[in-house]
Parts: sequence; structure tokens; C-alpha cells
Amino acid sequence: MNRKEFYSVKEVAQILNLSPDRIYEYLRANRLFGTRLTKHSAWRIPAAEIERLTGASTERLSTRLEAKAGKWLRYVEIAIQLQNSLSHVGLKDWAIWGLPDTGQPPLTSEAGLKIWMERGELVVKLTVEQEHQFLLFMSKLKTVFPEFKDYDQWRQSLTKLVSMCWTMSHEIWSRAEGEIGLNLSSIPVMGRGHLLNVPKFIYEFALDNYSSGKQPDLEILQNDSKRYRLVPRDLPDYILAIGSREEMERCKKVTISLTKQYAQDEQIGRIKVKALEVKRRSALFQTILSTVIEEAAADS
Repeated sequence: MNRKEFYSVKEVAQILNLSPDRIYEYLRANRLFGTRLTKHSAWRIPAAEIERLTGASTERLSTRLEAKAGKWLRYVEIAIQLQNSLSHVGLKDWAIWGLPDTGQPPLTSEAGLKIWMERGELVVKLTVEQEHQFLLFMSKLKTVFPEFKDYDQWRQSLTKLVSMCWTMSHEIWSRAEGEIGLNLSSIPVMGRGHLLNVPKFIYEFALDNYSSGKQPDLEILQNDSKRYRLVPRDLPDYILAIGSREEMERCKKVTISLTKQYAQDEQIGRIKVKALEVKRRSALFQTILSTVIEEAAADS
């Protein structure tokens, strides 16, 4: 390997495990010798100066530096995907709350989650975890950042949260269908009304208004010559259910009753506490991933 005569501030910072700002401080204080071709050009630190500080040959240090450079570049796409997923994990992601898609947006999980039942067990997967380099990336993260050793435990917390939400949403779904007498369906049934978003609305209203005492303001609007629709008064295009006037009157009454009950339900309170725990623990991972992405960008 050819002997390198000069090193940049960034390279010296990596070799000495210091920040570039600290290297600049050393240069200005003459604790570290460096040269510049002009007043505004980049600093160049001689190899002999690094050998003086480290007591190691620059040939060996160059080998270490080359091994360190670009260490995240091959994983940058996975890092971006993982950070995006972690930042979007939330109680209103349809995969989290668990009811089947009813034809209303969002049609895909914003958090990139895949959740299903397998042999009676709930399975929670992040789409990015299916990338072929994900396990290698995670192993490297855990080596460089000890905080990521808690990632598997965080995943267990996420699975617990999803389980709580699924249990609650399906309970709401069952009660809404049973008490209203209509089924959750995006496909109209001749001569019968149907639910579209009533269970989802009850679930989300309870989350947003837990222990507030607030009740939803709903109204019934004419949909066509024979049918009516139930909507929130401030969102007339958000159809909760559709059917005859009588069906919508009953649907309105039950929906208000259920939202009032679940907005006081301790299960909703426990879900919100668990969600805060999951979010708090993922915030550190997101910060680390930002560092990884920035380093990869610098290496590129």
C-alpha cells in the first residue's frame, strides 16, 4: 500500500475518534500541526503528525480508515426504510387497529407493516425486515450502537400493542354489527343498508377523546332517492354507513352510544399508554438511523 502523506480533517477525526470540530480546535490552538495552501482552502495534516499522536504507523491507520469508510453506504436504503416505518407506527395505521380494508383510504399500511394470524398467533412484520440484508444490517447496528440491542424487545412491545388494538377493534366491530343490525361491507346489498366506517370511527374517536366526555356530532343526509348516509357533521363526505332512514337513525343512536362508552373504557387508556411506550423507545432508534443515513451520505 502506498504511504499517504496528508490526511483531511474528517479522516483524522475518524482515526482519533474525535469530532471534526474538535480537530479544528486543535489546529487553531497549534495542538495539531496542519497546513493550508491558501487562507480558505482545506486543512491538510501530515502523516508524521498523526504518527506522533497515535504512536502507530500511518500505513496501518490507512488500512483501518479504509475499512471504516463507507461502512453504512451499502445499507442506506434499508436505513431509510426502517426509519420511515418507525416514524409512522401509530394507532391509526390500519394494520395496527386490525379491521379489514373497507375500500376507504389508506389502502396500505403507512408504517409498512404486515400483520396476520398464523396458527392462532399474531404475526407482526415490518416490510423492510424482509430485505435480504436486513439481518446483517441489524447485526452491525447492534455492534456499533448498543442501544439497538433493545430492538427485539421493542418489537415484542409493538406486537403486544397490535394485539391490544386488534382485540379492541374487533370487539367494537362485533358490537356495532350486533346492535345496529348491519354488516361491515363496502359492497351494497340489495334492499339492505351496510356499515362502512362505523367501527373505525368509534375506535378513532375513543382514542382522540379518551376521558374527555366529548360526544360525536353526527347527521343523516340524503344519499340518493332511496337511501341515506350517516356522516360526521364536519365531514359530510366521510360516510360511516348507508341505508334506509330508519336504519341510519338506529345507526346514529348506537354509534353515539358506543363512542361514549369506549371513550371511557380503560382498555383504550391502556392502549394509549402502550403506544406512548412504543413511540418513546423507537425515537432513539430513529435518531441513530438519522446518524447512519448522514454518515452514508457523507461517504457517498
